[in-house]
Amino acid sequence: MRIVAVILVVSSLMMCAKKINKIEGGPNSNADTDTETQINSSDPGVNCTYTVKPSEWFVDGTGIPAGSTICIPAGTRGPLLLKNFKGTAAKPIIIINKGGRVTFTEQATASYAFKTQNCQYFKITGNGNPAIKYGFVVNGGNIGMTMDDLSSDFEIANVEVRNSAFAGIMAKTDPSCDVATQRGHFIMRNILLHDNYVHKTGGEGFYVGNSFYANGVSLACGKVLPHDVANVKVYNNIIDSTGCEGIQVGSATAGAEIYNNTVRSPGLKPFAAGQDNGIQIGEGTGGKCYNNLVKDAPGNGIIVLGLGDNLVFNNYILNSGAHGIFADSRYTPGLNFQFINNTIIAPALNGIKLNSEIIPMNTVINNVIISAGSGIAIARNNLGVELTSLNNYVNNDINTCKFVNYSADDFHLQSSSPLINAGANVLPYGVGFDYYSTARPAGSTFDIGATEY
Repeated sequence: MRIVAVILVVSSLMMCAKKINKIEGGPNSNADTDTETQINSSDPGVNCTYTVKPSEWFVDGTGIPAGSTICIPAGTRGPLLLKNFKGTAAKPIIIINKGGRVTFTEQATASYAFKTQNCQYFKITGNGNPAIKYGFVVNGGNIGMTMDDLSSDFEIANVEVRNSAFAGIMAKTDPSCDVATQRGHFIMRNILLHDNYVHKTGGEGFYVGNSFYANGVSLACGKVLPHDVANVKVYNNIIDSTGCEGIQVGSATAGAEIYNNTVRSPGLKPFAAGQDNGIQIGEGTGGKCYNNLVKDAPGNGIIVLGLGDNLVFNNYILNSGAHGIFADSRYTPGLNFQFINNTIIAPALNGIKLNSEIIPMNTVINNVIISAGSGIAIARNNLGVELTSLNNYVNNDINTCKFVNYSADDFHLQSSSPLINAGANVLPYGVGFDYYSTARPAGSTFDIGATEY
């Protein structure tokens, strides 16, 4: 284990805030996207506090001051473990590529390709060269990137992750007999995962938080409960060809948002039945899921097992092998599952399936459901499922929607669309914009579906 000696260098960090934009291009798009921290490490005004050598597989950040910039030189290298890096909210530690693309390569049988342990207030951002969208490439490992061992308050952006045997990007500390890892003793906070490209993974693309919020896990010391996750945002990512869910978020009890992501072909080789969905809002997770495109999931497009304060809106869910949206109440102390202004096309089973008896009310408003394979647009498990259903458009012909170019994923509406001005007012539910960030209503009345004309 090598102790890193550092010299504090006063650096002037170039900060550039940008508007959040919907990703329109593919993984090679250079379109402007939101990145909280834009730093060009080749800029002479930015100094590297520490440069990670190609031969270093482990760096201990003890003694590296808050606000430091850790540079990783361009080239192909082996795995990297960062431990004990501690910034502050005002002065996070920046980990950035220098001089071009950095590729971390590891065998799929190894536990990880890039890992943090006990790190806080840090940002891993592959935008060191503005000509390269994904300046960090993580290739291989059982888990491509894992933020582990009580890591918290971090951002991961502009990273490509591929060919992991299990998860692409993982963020959680599983509970153990060490009480520091258990609920009530640790909360993983302030997580930003954005503008990344995750593909060809053996398991989940993004795996955030523990999956077993309600019952925890049984260990030699008894049953232990996983930690909460607070203020997690997963957005502007492209996820393609994953073995299990494209995005899975669990135990996120406050401030969770999943938005502006494109999920294509998830669930290709699930480890077990029911792990082949597009987006999973897991046990213990509340918040919002919106403006996502989910295509060709063998299971459900979006599955909701959340807290009961869940708002799912403005999503395009295409060609799901099961239900477009499936909702089940497990650990659900909240009041409402709300499904508003989603467009669901050609699910093999129901458009929306509600197995959510515990929820006091399920709200289904302004959704488009086309060609449900079962012939049932909105299905309830039994009459004990409370439902408010308003202004939903159901049809078996996609052409009736009058999209500008549906086959090219252009979901704007033609002026003759029957969806225009046919919806209910959804401002009271907090839905004030559409899939393309157009304000609702754009006309005299609200439109049905994810796009406002």
